[in-house]
Amino acid sequence: MAALGCAVGRRFLLLQHAAAGSVQLRTAAVLSGSLELPLRSHLPFKPVGISPGHVSPWTHQQIRTKARGNEYQPNNRKRKRTHGWIKRISTPAGIEVILRRMLKGRKSLTH
Repeated sequence: MAALGCAVGRRFLLLQHAAAGSVQLRTAAVLSGSLELPLRSHLPFKPVGISPGHVSPWTHQQIRTKARGNEYQPNNRKRKRTHGWIKRISTPAGIEVILRRMLKGRKSLTH
C-alpha cells in the first residue's frame, strides 16, 4: 500500500511541475507579446513543426538516381603512380607501408 502512495505522490509532483511550467510559459508569452510562440520569437531559426504547412522530410522516400558499383575504372598508369614503389618509397608513411607488408610476409610489397 505504501508503494501505491509513493506512485500517487510522484504523479502529483509531476502535475505540480507541469502546472508551474505552464504558468511561467503563459507569463512569458504575455510579457514577450507573442501568443503563438512563447519564448521562441527571439530565435534566429524557425523550430521544426511550428508552421502548419511543414512537411517532415521523413515522409519522402529516397530517390535513387545512379547505380552504384561502377566506381573502379582500371587505369594502370594511375594505379602505379598512386600505389607504386616510387610513390611508397618517397614518403615516410609509404616506407612504413612497405615495412608493414615486409613484416607480414607479403609476396608483393607494392604495385
